[in-house]
Amino acid sequence: MLNLAWAQIRSHPTRHLAVLLAVVLGTLFLAATSVFSSTSEAGLRAVAAAPLTAADVVVDRDPETADPGSDWPSAVAEHPDVETVTEVHARTVQVATDDLRGTANVHGLADDPGLRWFDLAEGDWPVGTDEVVADSDTLESLGLRVGDTVRFTGSPADAEAVPGGGTEGTRDGEGLRSSGEHVTVTGSVALDFQPLTGVRFTFYAPEVYFAGDSPLTVLASTAPGVSPETAVTSLEAALPPDLYVMTAEDQARLAADRFAGGSQQLDLLLLACALMALLAAAMVIANTFTILLTQRRRDTALLRLVGADRGQVRALVVAEALIIGGVGSLVGLGAGIAVGYAGASLTGLAGAGPHLDPLLLAGCALVGVGTTVAAAWAPARTAAGTAPVEALRSAPLDGAVRFRAVHALGTVCALLGLGAMVAGARVESLPLALGGGFAGAVGVLMALRYPISRLLRLAHRPLRRMGGVADLAGANLRRDTGRAATATLALVLGLGLISALTTAAATGRATIDGDLNSRYPVDVSARVDEGSVAAGTVERVREIEGLAYVESPRTAQMVVEGLDRVTVVGVSPRLAEVTGAETLLGSAGNTDTDTGFDPGGHPVMLVSGDQLEALGVEPGESVELGVDGTARGFTVYPSALATASGTAAPVVLAEVLEDLARESTRGMVWGVAAPGIDRDHLADQMDLVAGADPEVSLSGALSERGDLTEVLDLLVALALVMLLVTVVISGLGVANTLSLSVLERTREVALLRALGLSRAGLYGTLAVEAVVVCQLGAVLGVLLGVPFGLVGVDAIVGGTAPLEVAVPWSALGLVLASALGVGVLATLVPAARAARVAPAEGLTHG
Repeated sequence: MLNLAWAQIRSHPTRHLAVLLAVVLGTLFLAATSVFSSTSEAGLRAVAAAPLTAADVVVDRDPETADPGSDWPSAVAEHPDVETVTEVHARTVQVATDDLRGTANVHGLADDPGLRWFDLAEGDWPVGTDEVVADSDTLESLGLRVGDTVRFTGSPADAEAVPGGGTEGTRDGEGLRSSGEHVTVTGSVALDFQPLTGVRFTFYAPEVYFAGDSPLTVLASTAPGVSPETAVTSLEAALPPDLYVMTAEDQARLAADRFAGGSQQLDLLLLACALMALLAAAMVIANTFTILLTQRRRDTALLRLVGADRGQVRALVVAEALIIGGVGSLVGLGAGIAVGYAGASLTGLAGAGPHLDPLLLAGCALVGVGTTVAAAWAPARTAAGTAPVEALRSAPLDGAVRFRAVHALGTVCALLGLGAMVAGARVESLPLALGGGFAGAVGVLMALRYPISRLLRLAHRPLRRMGGVADLAGANLRRDTGRAATATLALVLGLGLISALTTAAATGRATIDGDLNSRYPVDVSARVDEGSVAAGTVERVREIEGLAYVESPRTAQMVVEGLDRVTVVGVSPRLAEVTGAETLLGSAGNTDTDTGFDPGGHPVMLVSGDQLEALGVEPGESVELGVDGTARGFTVYPSALATASGTAAPVVLAEVLEDLARESTRGMVWGVAAPGIDRDHLADQMDLVAGADPEVSLSGALSERGDLTEVLDLLVALALVMLLVTVVISGLGVANTLSLSVLERTREVALLRALGLSRAGLYGTLAVEAVVVCQLGAVLGVLLGVPFGLVGVDAIVGGTAPLEVAVPWSALGLVLASALGVGVLATLVPAARAARVAPAEGLTHG
């Protein structure tokens, strides 16, 4: 059978090309996902474990207990099983050059060279409190060289160090230990990756730089002849119970698991896309084999007449599928390994080198072969079940799709899956929503072939009215709606997933924006700790394009009963309106402009949620508070505006603050962005403002939104690239359907050419067929993808923020336009083949 199968492939290699390409692309996708996942996971583990590679033992103190003081590491250093120790420190600071400013992490550098986990690339190691080294990416981004001086501001006094470089310091400069310090960059260090610290710039300073800080972690090397396990046992017996000891290897494993766990969502997304590509490939393979076996029904009949039974006919088709699937899987496997490693390298996660799992890669190849065989099995059974006499008939077989049990089962499965998906979104159960979505999608694919077939038959009616080429194309579609429906279904899968993904992404971004707007009513905020913001800085903020409203509200340091000493902010009614804080205006209508108080009530004060709890009042409750020793009445509401500056600061109307405080300053600048503004550009402009004025501290929604949308954009971009493979496979299916249809209709094409149909008319006929199939697939994909995307994103974010629906009409229009392009491109090869059929040659074709 293998010899006969190979002979069938060699005799008509181009007819099997679509199957081969579908297998190659599907296996490539699966192998690339495997290599990307294993390589990126190894890279993340290397990032997490690198700072611990030079140590034997790690000692952590409990951050929830009282600080034992900065000298607690001496108890570890004096233990007889320990040879050397280093304290792990980290601070978050603002780094400023002549024209740029940003957030940086300063990590501790072990005095003992044996505990340093990276090498010096240029210059000298730092030794003094005013010396640091930096990685090359940091120096390049800041425009610095070895020997340059840079300014650190906003060093938090209580920065908490964590193993591997993380830090939990005060936010936006709260609790500053110093107003600024100049340090010299003495060297550049060689790092194969950037530590995942959440900031852009990274520096390393000697232990003396952190003098007086109490570390959370100490790294130690054991004495000669003492194993890490032995040292852990003895240290646990000697140290207080609030100090936790473990080997560096165990600590590295825990850190690596935390880091690697963050990549699992991306792995699952890529795996889901790979499975969708394989499903599309299976549809193309099944449709191709169906057409091939229909065309070869006379050959099949001859085999049956000379004694071949049904099992042998099936075995012949399976052998063809094995050969094509095996070759395609091997090619796809090799290409997938290269693509997967390239993807990990481009995302900066290949620092540990390529990691290949032989068993997993072998499984990818087997899945490719198995998909090919499984997709060819149903056409093989159909061909084997054809009676010899029926197969020898010259009339073509009926290609219509009849309603069968599989369509009914698919309809039920789709309805149940959609119900489970909606229920999962309502009860905020992501597993239920995902399971329901998958079941619903499978059900739709099972049930959709029949209605697509009916729609294709109905498409002939409007095409008939157009006459000529369009009428001929409609008749061709109506003749065999089954094969066209299968090709359409593959497009529905690919374009539907893209529609769902783009809809979910647009809605996710809108939801993020809405949530941040509610939590951060002010988009940008610049403040100083004392005095007023410089007039030049205020003007630079006003000149930023994209800010709809900018105000420098008045501020005053006051002692408020129950809140201790706080900064009270006085805003204008206009700022209250544009930030959605209309509750401030509740007393403004009857306010005495001379005193700022409502004679019949109390002015409104907006506070943070924590401050409301500290005051022990309910929202909207009127209370009497001591303000700088004088009793004042207020109606208190919680509001995100009270934390817009990065620290809790009660907000009142400006005239109320004038009555409360004898002296006030303008210590803040608040800006509200216009709708639809490019927030990344806005953030860059604010960084320049901060670079020009080292005294200001920035806060607002920009940085958090940037982090969230950056991750979202990365996932969406990767998924879209991967799903394009599904669309390519679907396009190959359309092209192959048309090509095999041309071969099947050779005599018909020749007759039409003899009757005067031009090559352009022939091309137009095929183009209309392809466009109808592709546009139908695109429309159904959009109609199905949009609701699936909305319900899916609601299941993910519905429990954390109110869902804000945003349908990406432009992107969906691009999907429809791309389907038109796919249809035109799919026509090129079949049309060229049909144009080569000479009328006489076609009419004499046996």
